[in-house]
Amino acid sequence: MIAVSTFTEFLVPAADVFVAGLVLAVFYAAMGRAGLAPAERRRKLAVAAGILFGWYLLVTLVASRGILQASPDVRFPALPIAVFTPVVIGLAFLLRSSFIGRLLDATPLWSLVAIQITRVMGAIFLFEWARGALPGVFAIPAGLGDMSVGVLAIPTALLAARGSRLAPVAVVGWTVLGLGDFVSALATGFLSSPGRFQQLSMDAPNLFASAYPLAMIPAFGVPLFILLHAVTLRKLARMSAGAVGSAPRQAVAAQ
Repeated sequence: MIAVSTFTEFLVPAADVFVAGLVLAVFYAAMGRAGLAPAERRRKLAVAAGILFGWYLLVTLVASRGILQASPDVRFPALPIAVFTPVVIGLAFLLRSSFIGRLLDATPLWSLVAIQITRVMGAIFLFEWARGALPGVFAIPAGLGDMSVGVLAIPTALLAARGSRLAPVAVVGWTVLGLGDFVSALATGFLSSPGRFQQLSMDAPNLFASAYPLAMIPAFGVPLFILLHAVTLRKLARMSAGAVGSAPRQAVAAQ
């Protein structure tokens, strides 16, 4: 099996930085809509950027040193820990923080969806499969799944931007698809990688999905997108609660 291309070695880290930048841009804009003073916005942006890019640099360091790489000699692979630890920590904060709730109230739903248009870059899996660097049992569903979620984010974001009554249903359905794509990709990647748990692609083990730079996708990109899905659902829930809560007041006003 040949190694991944130089193109992939450049694209994967660059794409992660780009997505992180989009998240920070939406975060900063939300703080402005929420009425935070400029100095406070800059301070909180610096903290958020430090956390996000500190996480990115840590993952880069660990992945580039081969710590996340699956191997028959490793009793239990480190990559699942890198995937799920930030998800657990992030969910505990993002779904409970009143400050994040305030920002979500000031964030357009469409912008949370639109960030994930970048998942079309999952085409890189198909590119590396075509080159012979990745097994098809992993690369094909992962690549097609990511591309589908990225493409479908466009009409979903448009429905949300127009305030369509179909938008909540579309966003929930798209979110289920997006999370399902991650379940499929993580499962096939885990089961096709060399080691005691390998069950797929026995004749051509998945050597590079857990190696740098592709390991940056499950260790940084996947958790980040999962957290984006989570805050999108929280945004929907707050929108729904606001609509229900305003109904009695509207009825009284109408009387």
